[in-house]
Amino acid sequence: MTVTRLVALLSVLALLASLPLSVALAQGQPPFRVVGTAELDGEMAAEGTMVVAMIDGEKAGSGMVDAMGMYSVDVEGEVGDMVMFSLEMMMGEGEDAETMMYSADSMEDVMVGMRGDLERADLMAYTSEQIRPTPTKTAAQEMEAMRGPRGATGPRGADGEPGPQGPPGEDGHDGADGADGEDGAPGADGRDGADGRDGADGSDGATGPAGPKGDAGPQGAAGVPGEQGPAGAQGESGGGALAIVALIIAIVGVVAAGGAFIAGRQS
Repeated sequence: MTVTRLVALLSVLALLASLPLSVALAQGQPPFRVVGTAELDGEMAAEGTMVVAMIDGEKAGSGMVDAMGMYSVDVEGEVGDMVMFSLEMMMGEGEDAETMMYSADSMEDVMVGMRGDLERADLMAYTSEQIRPTPTKTAAQEMEAMRGPRGATGPRGADGEPGPQGPPGEDGHDGADGADGEDGAPGADGRDGADGRDGADGSDGATGPAGPKGDAGPQGAAGVPGEQGPAGAQGESGGGALAIVALIIAIVGVVAAGGAFIAGRQS
């Protein structure tokens, strides 16, 4: 246990040496930062344990414990605000997993300093009040009680030489989806498609009604003369001329009758 604490203390000193106040100021005034070790029930806190800084019950910053049991938290607050700490960790797996939070004590009270200030606070948390040791005043706390009130902040010191680059921070959360863009301009008309194939012939329609009766055609040509009738009885003597006339009239009558018959058939 002594070796572990010694290694952790040397790591804290190395971190303090690599991140002086002048470096913080040279990097654009970062927030007030607290670093140190984190223990749970007297043992080094597990890697991945979350250290949460609280001011007046509100979260003011957080950081994760590394494999050496060290943490680093950037605290946002007003100068002079009292900072409290807690350790958070996941217990169980799957649906039974839950987040456990334990309040942590530090050897000295931590108050927010100027932006760019770096302060150390070794944290100790316990899963049960029965195993929490009775707090005793340290020599530093007794000297602090003997001192008067804290004086005003002194003037800013000169910028120091830039220190080595620190490790990359954790990835930030994904941003909200942007608004939908405006509709683009309509595209050009496409080319005409190829002509389709001819369709199949349709079925024959129903027979329409008969049309009206047409006008009578022109009169046809005269029919051929009929056969000569039998000779009439011989008339009285002296009627030869009348017999010839009667014969002609008979012939004309036959021709007229034939023409009327043919005309009736054609109509």
